[in-house]
Amino acid sequence: MTTFQRICTAGVGVVALAGATLTPAQAAAPAADRLSIRVSVGEPGGMSASAATCRVNRIVITRYESCAVADAMVTLLRNGRPVGNAKFKITHTMKLKQKSRKWSETTAISRATLTNASGIRAAYTATCKGTCKTTNRVPQGRALGAAFSGKVNYVNNVKKNKKHTTETTYRFVFTKPGFTAGEFSYKSAKYRCDDQFWNRANTARTLSAGCAHPAFTPTMTTMATLPQISRNIRAVQSRGQRLGVPGGAPLTRLADRVRIQANRDAVCPRSQRPPRPGLSCDEYPFASTRQGGTSVPASSRGTAWVPEQEQDQQGGRIAAFQKSVRLLDRDAFWVKV
Repeated sequence: MTTFQRICTAGVGVVALAGATLTPAQAAAPAADRLSIRVSVGEPGGMSASAATCRVNRIVITRYESCAVADAMVTLLRNGRPVGNAKFKITHTMKLKQKSRKWSETTAISRATLTNASGIRAAYTATCKGTCKTTNRVPQGRALGAAFSGKVNYVNNVKKNKKHTTETTYRFVFTKPGFTAGEFSYKSAKYRCDDQFWNRANTARTLSAGCAHPAFTPTMTTMATLPQISRNIRAVQSRGQRLGVPGGAPLTRLADRVRIQANRDAVCPRSQRPPRPGLSCDEYPFASTRQGGTSVPASSRGTAWVPEQEQDQQGGRIAAFQKSVRLLDRDAFWVKV
């Protein structure tokens, strides 16, 4: 069994295949003739991208896309000695949807380089767990040689106010007459579907249910055009733990409205009066984060008097950002100003 190891750098998840030589189970075919599988893989490496860009033996993710490439080789053995092989690449391209629990993934098998290895056929399954279901449209039993591809369709019927995180297990079985079948499997990056965006009364959605990659850390940029608020954020980010600075220690969302108000009251009490009319107390980290209020040392937080108009816009922009990336309670994010 081959598994993925997760690495997140600069907001882009990079996951590497940990390869293994897999020995097929004994079958009715003569013991002297068997097919075995070897998967060659690269070492994990970091990258930065605005979209999921395929790399060999990596999984690259954004909030809604992923691309995984496996460099594969099937070797034919006779009496334990290699007598031929097929070399090819397997590419998985998944596109999740912000506002839908249904999405699809394309699986492509590249043109194979064959050395005394004609007639090897591939069968493929892609499965997920729990409320997630798949429908496999990838051609089965195709001979390695010419490239081929197909889609896997997904649906995750996660319930109201719930979330469900899972991953895809990809399994390939290779057969050739007279040889024992060989197989290998590996997993995708984890994805999460939720239906957690509802109004205060819990009677109507504020955002349709959808799915995202929770391991990807998104960056909020909409504070940059609020002059006084962004100035306060920059001042706080320049000292202490430098919370929320892209690539550093992220902020994490707090969804509990009671605790959000408590955070706000702790640093911007209602009894406090502005130095002049038209100003409002602004705090960073935001009250709607687990780093808000007095949760972190004084050196890593701060307040400032800002125009009420900016303060009013800030709340809407934070809510819009949370929806745009499906940011749930405890999800991490950065703030760029």
